[in-house]
Amino acid sequence: MAELQLETLSGGVTQVSIKGKVNDLDHQFLSSVSNVSKKLSHILMDLSGFQGGSEKFFTFLSELSERTKMKIITQDKEVISSCQVAGLPTFPSVKSAALSLAGDEAIGLLKSKLRDVPILNTEAYGLLTYMDQPDWTFKKIEMMVKDKPGLCSQILRIANSAYFRRSNKAETLEQAMVLLGHSNLRQIFFFNFYFSVGDLFRAQKEVIRHGQDCSSLAEFICKAAEGSPDECAKVRMGGLLHDIGSQALSFFFPQQYEKVRAISKNESKLSYVAELLIFGTEHQKVGSILAEKWNFPAYLSGIIGDHHYLQAETWNLFTLPVFCANNFLHERDNIPFAPYQKNLEDYFSLKKKELPWQDIKAEFSKALAEKVNPFEL
Repeated sequence: MAELQLETLSGGVTQVSIKGKVNDLDHQFLSSVSNVSKKLSHILMDLSGFQGGSEKFFTFLSELSERTKMKIITQDKEVISSCQVAGLPTFPSVKSAALSLAGDEAIGLLKSKLRDVPILNTEAYGLLTYMDQPDWTFKKIEMMVKDKPGLCSQILRIANSAYFRRSNKAETLEQAMVLLGHSNLRQIFFFNFYFSVGDLFRAQKEVIRHGQDCSSLAEFICKAAEGSPDECAKVRMGGLLHDIGSQALSFFFPQQYEKVRAISKNESKLSYVAELLIFGTEHQKVGSILAEKWNFPAYLSGIIGDHHYLQAETWNLFTLPVFCANNFLHERDNIPFAPYQKNLEDYFSLKKKELPWQDIKAEFSKALAEKVNPFEL
């Protein structure tokens, strides 16, 4: 005989416990479960005392979950298997289920806040998208930027800087663009785009600097492995934007994010782990939502959404250099980091190249110290 128990946990979350064996013919019991679900938007369903039931019971729970978000708590392998077949998420403890529920709520709140954030349609992003097309031309770029005084002045200033200037000064926009060439123009647009994201989320200077350093170092790694110009450009962009999710969390939830920083510092936890403890979600997930909203290319969404977990092997050519650069920078700055040497070796193995450095930390530090970037604004 099955028993149904209800308990309200801290934060107002309802835990529903089912104990005993569920009989498919016990319509009164099933009706009670259904009535409880009608009154609630989400439930923690504790099946730790569950003693069995048919597959129809799990199908019944799956149907209820279409109107009521449901997190199943169990460590029983057979119950977990039945839940997987029914498409029900399982968790080993009340705490882990409650954190997942908190994550759902945080994501829902974030999405509602993002409705007021403009689609990222900056001049720089539009130009980058155009320059990825095989039939791009300097003439078309000139047409796209000629009425943008800010971009025009940057192009002319950089083209005539000591870093690029040749015997003849570039006097027109077209001359300046031809002098700079495709790769250097893209760099200008990259940094304009990155700063537009930073401005949107009012990112602190050290956050902006981390993205720039990660971009430079990830590209350095990619070049050392003889990555193609296309690979280097994608790794560079991924390094710049990999943490846009944390920027968004910090911007929309500043007080909670201070708790994240405190946990990371005081308990030596990786940033995404601390975020999970506070929000029930983390910046890779949030970054993926932003990437979808802003229609980022697939490779960039892959880097943003997987630069800690490294679960999507499809994007290893791009995520591994960013992962290694990101964790080296955290180590340098005395921030909790994940070991990266093995991942660096895996990347060079993937590229069928020998790791060229004996002292990785020294080489990375040297590369950053010698970084010359005329594109930074």
